[in-house]
Amino acid sequence: MDFKQAVIENAWGGISMDYGLLHLQLATPLVVLVILLIMILTLNKLLFQPVLRTLDNRKQVIDGSQSQVARATEEIEKLRVEIDHKMHEARAQVMHLINESRNAGIREKEVMIHAELEKLEDELEQNRAELQQQVTTAKVELQTVSAEIANNTAARLLN
Repeated sequence: MDFKQAVIENAWGGISMDYGLLHLQLATPLVVLVILLIMILTLNKLLFQPVLRTLDNRKQVIDGSQSQVARATEEIEKLRVEIDHKMHEARAQVMHLINESRNAGIREKEVMIHAELEKLEDELEQNRAELQQQVTTAKVELQTVSAEIANNTAARLLN
């Protein structure tokens, strides 16, 4: 019995079949299957479950982040609409205040013009009255001077 044959017959015990170049031990596939199952369970426990758990956690974090982004986007849109509304109201108030100020300024200007016009009319009346009085005084003086000149001329002619 050579070494190869001894190893084949004694390996794992059990039944062996020899097909020339192919030597098959019936216990070998069972041992390989058991080792494969142990490897699958070990890899599942040590590698696949943690990786899957990490992927699930990552997916949950991504989903949570996406929902937060959606809520934040929604909130930003609401705030933008609210700000636009407030800006529109503020612009309307500013335009109203500008128009009120302009109208008040125009009214005040009209009142000032009217007051100045009345003042000028009063001054004109005073000037007319003063002028009329000066004209009357000048007429009286002219009549007096005319009478004096007439008297002087008559006196000179008579003398």
